[in-house]
Amino acid sequence: MVIHIETRGNPVPDDVVLKAQCGDNDCREFLLKTYQPFIIKVTSRTCHRFVSEGADEEISVALMAFNEAIDSFRPGQGSRFLSFARLVVERRLTDYFRRTKPRLQEIPFSGFGDGDDELYLLERNAAVQVYADSEIKRDRREEIVYFAERLQEFKISLDELVKISPKHAKARKRAMQAALAIFKNERWLQFFMKYKELPLKELDGHLSVSRKTLERQRKYIIALLLVCIEDLPNIREYLKGEDGL
Repeated sequence: MVIHIETRGNPVPDDVVLKAQCGDNDCREFLLKTYQPFIIKVTSRTCHRFVSEGADEEISVALMAFNEAIDSFRPGQGSRFLSFARLVVERRLTDYFRRTKPRLQEIPFSGFGDGDDELYLLERNAAVQVYADSEIKRDRREEIVYFAERLQEFKISLDELVKISPKHAKARKRAMQAALAIFKNERWLQFFMKYKELPLKELDGHLSVSRKTLERQRKYIIALLLVCIEDLPNIREYLKGEDGL
């Protein structure tokens, strides 16, 4: 089976991912092979050093994460596959670093005197520490950039979102209830994704919130809904205030 896809600048076709999910090994192998440079790039950036297949265990972790992303991706919910896969790879590498950090920091006395082994462990320790120190800042920065791009699709800017965000907890809670109601209702969610509008008519009567209030909070509700769809934990933490989302 031969698959021809121009990958540069183009999203991964959903049907290829779906076929891989349904057991098409050719499609799965195609995705793993074609996007190996992408996987290595994400891994190197996450590790803050160059990594290569066969020499670094992190590549194996990233490949398994990419394979996991193929199985868990759900087309039609607004997220592109590579954006989703990038988040999965980064999070699995994060878990890997957290598991291995204590082990890597242990340099046995027998290791001293063997310069190569000691230097290797010290380099690994330094890489882990650098990653740990920059992890939260980098994740937040990348999430903000991606979130801003998604907001632009709905003609909302980050500056505007800051200005319109409700100051009172009750108002935030009402908006969150509306966003979660749409997110959990497949028909309403499909309407939102197709028309880039809230299903206000359908929501009217289903929530203890007036349509006028929903219309007034429309942009903030859209922002919350995008956070649910894209699973952006840092943005979620910022928007939720003292309430849950």
